[in-house]
Amino acid sequence: MPTQFSRRTMVAMLGGTTAVGPTAAWGHDLRPDDPSYRFREYEAIVNRSAQAKQVYQWPNIANAIIFANIRNGLNGFQFSYDIPPDEIQVVVQSYASANAATYDDFIWEKYRWGEGLSVRDPQTNQPATRNIWYGTTVAHATLTPGLQPTDRNHPFFDDVSIEGLQRRRVLFLA
Repeated sequence: MPTQFSRRTMVAMLGGTTAVGPTAAWGHDLRPDDPSYRFREYEAIVNRSAQAKQVYQWPNIANAIIFANIRNGLNGFQFSYDIPPDEIQVVVQSYASANAATYDDFIWEKYRWGEGLSVRDPQTNQPATRNIWYGTTVAHATLTPGLQPTDRNHPFFDDVSIEGLQRRRVLFLA
């Protein structure tokens, strides 16, 4: 049977090695009862009851098809299985290069991530200096208060931007 390691142990083990042995590494297991834990809203979201739950892992920024997959999952639950939108929970865990998609335009411009990650802005065909995944593709004027959850042809339900998916209660973790 393989040995089980905690996340803290793995971080320490992967922290680097020298000829003498592993280098020191520090990790923190943040728990909800920890006084510094400030993410009550996060806990309320991920631990709420829901009829349908999905978790997506997203390690590679080059795999942007994930957004269409999330939209398809949301629409499938809502329109094919008649699950109310507030009974659907989707969490996206980004890591590695995909973390960059969760950062704002200031960071993208300052650190020139478009160049470093080989991401081109479709508007300029130059290395991206903005987060091309965040901004909505649906004009705010079309987001009417009377939008019905059965109006499957409304552009709101086709928005695959992070902002659009967050409107549908998708939680992005970095």
